Amino acid sequence: MSFSQYKWVLEKDANQIKVYTRLVKSSNFKEYKATVLVETSISKLVNFITDGNKLKDWNYRTTKSSLIEKISDSIFFVYMYNDLPWPAKNRDHISRLKIEILSSSFVKIHIKSFPDKLNNVKGVVRVNNFDGFWLLQKTNLGIQLTQQLHGDPGGYLPYFIVNSKIAEAPFVSLRNLQKHFERR
Repeated sequence: MSFSQYKWVLEKDANQIKVYTRLVKSSNFKEYKATVLVETSISKLVNFITDGNKLKDWNYRTTKSSLIEKISDSIFFVYMYNDLPWPAKNRDHISRLKIEILSSSFVKIHIKSFPDKLNNVKGVVRVNNFDGFWLLQKTNLGIQLTQQLHGDPGGYLPYFIVNSKIAEAPFVSLRNLQKHFERR
């Protein structure tokens, strides 16, 4: 999937979290980019993001999550189950998280869908098509964290409804992540 050349539009700016969206040429669904500054270390943040068993504790509408497989210290497969409001069907997805250490102060975690890694769950829509990344950059004030993601939720969800709510998911997730590290 190629990322669009359309301009980012700021959708939400609160609690030091900024969420941008943009149109994507090959899809009716928008892509998002969300940023926040977190006072922690890169290693703690990488461990937090890749802990598949605890994603349910902070990721938007995720009520079940698990580490499916750890291939190496840099490749993880995680399962997430999202509980959506009626009349939408619940969704699940499997992600491969691949850590790329670009320098001592810059890490990228690639996110890619791997829908066939587990059997489908009856009555649940498997999200088959998404990809993106986390960028973690060390600054004098902490870690500048950026998440960028685009996907198709699958099943029947009108794109105009999804697009109108797209900024909520990364905002809530990053706010929960931010609160976790504020308590430390």
